Amino acid sequence: MNSKKEDRNIIHTQYKAFYLQYAGELIFFARKFVDQYTAEDIVHDLFLKIWDRKSTLIAGGNVKNYLFSMTQHACIDYIKHQTIENNFLQKHVRQLQLDELNYYASSTDDSRDNEEIESLYVSIEKLPPKRKDVFKKFFLEGQKHAEIARQLQISVRTVETHIYQALKFLRENTVWVLFLGLCRF
Repeated sequence: MNSKKEDRNIIHTQYKAFYLQYAGELIFFARKFVDQYTAEDIVHDLFLKIWDRKSTLIAGGNVKNYLFSMTQHACIDYIKHQTIENNFLQKHVRQLQLDELNYYASSTDDSRDNEEIESLYVSIEKLPPKRKDVFKKFFLEGQKHAEIARQLQISVRTVETHIYQALKFLRENTVWVLFLGLCRF
């Protein structure tokens, strides 16, 4: 039993040394294409994949090239995903703007408007604290994803997830047509 524990400790020590040898260089490389937090996430995910496949750990002279290639592909995948996600969000923003314009074209009851605005603010306050903070910084203060990530010391991907989840919650729990009138982009 001690032998297995010693083997695990040896593997853990070797893996840690492997990580320390390459992680900094890979993060620096990934930073050429993505922000700092995303670069760290990408490299950490890469090493987690390697850790999960202990038996397939690479040996030989091309380890560095293999790691850089994996990092490069992960950056490409991330950027492609961001493009798709941004297109999706832009499409929904445009639709919400059209809905808002249609609403204002047909709306004549101010008291109803105030109730709907109040409903929106009540729903925003129901968001989890971190999600609410990200949401307000993005929609109400007009901050960029990277700026919010930097302020809150989280990844851009996490900021985007918070925004997506907040929009989903508000769409399910609020009268949405007024939302864009309250936000400054």
